[in-house]
Amino acid sequence: MLQIKGKLKKKEEFQVETLLSELTDYYGDFYITRNNLRLFIKENIHLLFECLSKGDKIVYNDHEGIVLLTGYSDKAPRKYIKILSRDDSSADKLLKILIWQTDCDLWAKIKKNNPIKRVLQNNNFKFAGDRGKEILLKRQFIRTHNSNIKKFEEGE
Repeated sequence: MLQIKGKLKKKEEFQVETLLSELTDYYGDFYITRNNLRLFIKENIHLLFECLSKGDKIVYNDHEGIVLLTGYSDKAPRKYIKILSRDDSSADKLLKILIWQTDCDLWAKIKKNNPIKRVLQNNNFKFAGDRGKEILLKRQFIRTHNSNIKKFEEGE
């Protein structure tokens, strides 16, 4: 079963580390920004676990890939998603789980030629800006009267 998680247990950290070693970031979009520097997660895995312990969220599966929701750990006004998956179908499945359990606007900055762009657009991400070789996409959160959004709980 796929679920969104915050702080990971040691066994889960090992699973994520193993998964990252198996996946290739062809487009260079799986990174964390710190002090205006792009720190690629595969080369700085300790930062991933540090960010998760401070509030960021992750959805992963050994057979699918990883979707990271960052921005909680540094109290940023924008919550960015980072996707690294085996294929578009896997990315879509992981993204849907994240969207279902998130109650805020979501942002994605990816290369213009990254095929994940179609997956994001199919999940209501709209063009928000051009960043040279990259585009900025935004998914507006709309609270409905009957909204049944689950709140994140520590250790989930």
